[in-house]
Amino acid sequence: MTMRSLFAITIIMLFLSIEAAAQMKIVARKYSEVELAYGKRSVIFDLDEALIGENGSLPGNPPHRYRTLFTVEKDGFLYLVANVRSGPPVTNPMAPCGGDSPQAILWIKADKTLRNRQVQSEIYASCSYNYYDSKLSVTKTGLIAKYGGREKLEMRYDNREPEKGLVIVKTGQ
Repeated sequence: MTMRSLFAITIIMLFLSIEAAAQMKIVARKYSEVELAYGKRSVIFDLDEALIGENGSLPGNPPHRYRTLFTVEKDGFLYLVANVRSGPPVTNPMAPCGGDSPQAILWIKADKTLRNRQVQSEIYASCSYNYYDSKLSVTKTGLIAKYGGREKLEMRYDNREPEKGLVIVKTGQ
């Protein structure tokens, strides 16, 4: 290898490590608290409080486990989409819906300080909601969840247009 090749490889590796470090991350804390991190900045906040109103809710009881599906930066904002799997809302495993493992999709929009945030969550798999036959399809650019009980729903997220958040439409009965 020439010196020029080694220099080029070093620059590429440095660029990739900087880009990897610049993604927003979510880490579970206790109960419904999470730590949101971006670069050297981080903030801890309570998702239950952030989801009050029409923004959705966490799918069940702690512990909540988060699996990041998408992160992107667009127009000065950071976006994170994660699958949330929670403990059962019914603690008796012999009761109806006992032992359930409800799931939701979580969408977070934040500025680079992480202080100004918008949060949205949609439960798509839960015995308690009568969402038995839920199907989640994740691609490189987005996701589609088909779920519902009596009313059939479809949730979409497109990582090319993260500002739209989670889009939920009724698909039938």
